Amino acid sequence: MDFQLVVDNDAFTLDLSQDQYYSSGIYAAARFLMDSTRAVKRVRTYQLNHRIYTPSWIGWDSPSLLDRPYAGTLSATLGNEYYFPGNHYLKAHLEIGWMGPGSLVGQTQKTWHRWFGMPEPKGWKYQINNSPIVNLHLKYAKALISTRNFELVSESTVSAGSIYNLARQELVVRFGELKPLSQSAYVSASIGNQKEKRIEPSLTEIYFFYAPGLEYVLYNATLEGNLIGKKSEYATEAIDWVWQHKAGLMMSWPRFDLAFTAYWRTRENPEALPHDYVAIRMNQRF
Repeated sequence: MDFQLVVDNDAFTLDLSQDQYYSSGIYAAARFLMDSTRAVKRVRTYQLNHRIYTPSWIGWDSPSLLDRPYAGTLSATLGNEYYFPGNHYLKAHLEIGWMGPGSLVGQTQKTWHRWFGMPEPKGWKYQINNSPIVNLHLKYAKALISTRNFELVSESTVSAGSIYNLARQELVVRFGELKPLSQSAYVSASIGNQKEKRIEPSLTEIYFFYAPGLEYVLYNATLEGNLIGKKSEYATEAIDWVWQHKAGLMMSWPRFDLAFTAYWRTRENPEALPHDYVAIRMNQRF
């Protein structure tokens, strides 16, 4: 068994004045090794997801001032991951949940800010309206070049459903002390490894990575409004093509993984600015 926690937040950039756009994402998952063969290792994932989207200034109280809609999603995910010999990786997961006032995400952020004396988000009454979340997400990665200290990986992502509809292609460069992709902590592959008895914890991987990517957005309901249900009071247009760069540090021990990833994204809608945030990922194996 593996417990995974991913926390995305623009506050991790250390710019405490920044609280905007994709403001926060929290993803908690329990992962279990399924019946596997020598040809493929299979992992079942159960995950809870919480996302917050806000404009660049949460003090704005008029739709005419907003540079992106408020939006909140609360959902659960059921997924399978497949690790193939030859350094192939496939992840497929189905996300079910709710976007809009019914998710209580806006109320949660306002309460959190009040408790900690932070500025009040005043525009949640203009958030994207209630809508069910039914989304399928697919990710496929394949190592193109793989050596002991260097790997070049093609990583493709597709999402389709009621909220996110996009395709993204990335080229990942990994360098340092690393394992091949299908055995690496980069794709949380260490689950199910035989427990090692060590007097002191020992690093099994430590490496840096960088990945430029291009994303095509067919429809983003957190920007353009809900596809199902009553029309949102305020929505905007999504930019079709978005560039993304990510870079980070990955460390892995026999029972624990830790990763820091910085993201830089170009504008997602015409009124907005480019955005950056940092993700922290932890995996604890039992």
